[in-house]
Amino acid sequence: MLLGLTDSTRLNVDLIEFDEGPTSPSRDYIELAKQNMTILECLMQNRGEIRIHSLKMRSEDGRRITSQGAFQLYRRIEDIGDYSDIILDISAAPRGVYMPLATKILHLVDRANSLGHNPPINFHIMVAENSALDAKIHDEGVEERADYVPPFRGAMDREATAGEPRIWIPILGENQRVQLERIHDLVLPDEICPVLPSPARNPRRADNLIRDYHGLLFDSWAIEPRNFIYGCELNPFEVYQQITRAICAYRESFIPLGGSKFVLSALSSKLLSISALLVAYDFKIQRTDIGIAHVDCHGYHVEPGPSPKPELSGLWLTGEWENDASSNSESLSRLETPKSIARHDLLSTT
Repeated sequence: MLLGLTDSTRLNVDLIEFDEGPTSPSRDYIELAKQNMTILECLMQNRGEIRIHSLKMRSEDGRRITSQGAFQLYRRIEDIGDYSDIILDISAAPRGVYMPLATKILHLVDRANSLGHNPPINFHIMVAENSALDAKIHDEGVEERADYVPPFRGAMDREATAGEPRIWIPILGENQRVQLERIHDLVLPDEICPVLPSPARNPRRADNLIRDYHGLLFDSWAIEPRNFIYGCELNPFEVYQQITRAICAYRESFIPLGGSKFVLSALSSKLLSISALLVAYDFKIQRTDIGIAHVDCHGYHVEPGPSPKPELSGLWLTGEWENDASSNSESLSRLETPKSIARHDLLSTT
């Protein structure tokens, strides 16, 4: 689709290649990965360059270093290159890769634009979203301990604020019970505000999630029904607004107690996961640390069977559309995708 926008587009690809190890269940799908690579090479012939970046998933002593490695993949904007538009496709990437990577690119682009980069760089995220397929994907070999995604530790290990109440906002998705329990053990929250996808393509999706996690949410954690946050499955910026409002309200309420700490967890679709990233990123800019807790796994297993065709969504996170009419940015603004969403300065208005 991108190659078809204009014949003059210079489009290069940075391909992030990661290996989860010889015993990973994901190796069952290695032939599909090879097929995708062949298709990509055919498409890119005489149109641009493919650069391969290897991402080490584990250290020599067996520790999981995926998120830290993804965050350090690019250290300067020059490491990416001189482009008017940077597009990160997260369709096939795990959360431990795309969340720190998107955060770092967003930071580098915002910094370059603030220093007067000309023309301003636009940063987009694209994702082929399919919640029905996501429900068929099961994490295998879940890590024993959860951790915080860099750079969002949320000052959780700061002794001076150790007594502050902790509010945990998990975005709920299918097949994540073990992950929820291990993140809960890490955060030890005083209050929990789960986010449910509603409205959603499947009108009963939120009800099904409540049914699947009923014992955990109400019996084990005693969550008040009024604590639930409902966000549109297809609009991460709406969820961004709702989570932001909730954090602002809690923060104001806990001022008499000396403050509070907030932790987000993205355990749902990629579109909703981006909302958590944007909330943490924008609060960090305002010098309010918010943690993002996550638990990795050793690989994935996908249930066989047909699933609906994915819907392609484009999110514009930062930059300017008001470039020259012949520029690549102007072409990107006219993408004929089922859904094209732009980010606005929502935090300041909230």
